[in-house]
Amino acid sequence: MKIPKGMTEKEVLRIIDKIAERYAYKFRFGYFDADDIRQEAKIIAMEALSRYDETRPLENFLAVHVKNRLNNFKRDKYYRQTKDDSNTQEKHNNSKKYLMEPLDISNIRDEDEQNMRVADGFVKEFEEKEIFDIINKTLDVDLRGDYLRMRDGCYVPKPRREKILEEIDNILRDNGYEEGQIF
Repeated sequence: MKIPKGMTEKEVLRIIDKIAERYAYKFRFGYFDADDIRQEAKIIAMEALSRYDETRPLENFLAVHVKNRLNNFKRDKYYRQTKDDSNTQEKHNNSKKYLMEPLDISNIRDEDEQNMRVADGFVKEFEEKEIFDIINKTLDVDLRGDYLRMRDGCYVPKPRREKILEEIDNILRDNGYEEGQIF
């Protein structure tokens, strides 16, 4: 870290902390919370010190630089799904998610079993395309995001998971499936 002339390391770190705090909550998104953005802003600011022109105020230089770099960071890391390439984007989002949230393998079996349970306690096999299509067409939009996370084996809070499984069970029963046919 290059310290500008006439300043101490403590003063520079205070300015960097101030800027990181300013942008931490403004730039959080997706899997990046305020702490992640704060840390990223500090790294960006420290890297920028080598390019600092000492004729300008340090705080203004760092604020503009960090804000622009965080905009780039958010643009590069944020991925919005469209109808055209849902499979490609879903894989892309999951790969980013798995990088950011390492999977805890100590309870993977219990979590997977819980995610796959239906309201009556039977385990649903998601590989059956016909059933899959029915669920995709009729599941309420409010439940779809958590449903896709469950399908990918990600954690979903128990009350939400139970609501989704109950809705799936109702959808399948409304479409003429009985418990013995699909489970």
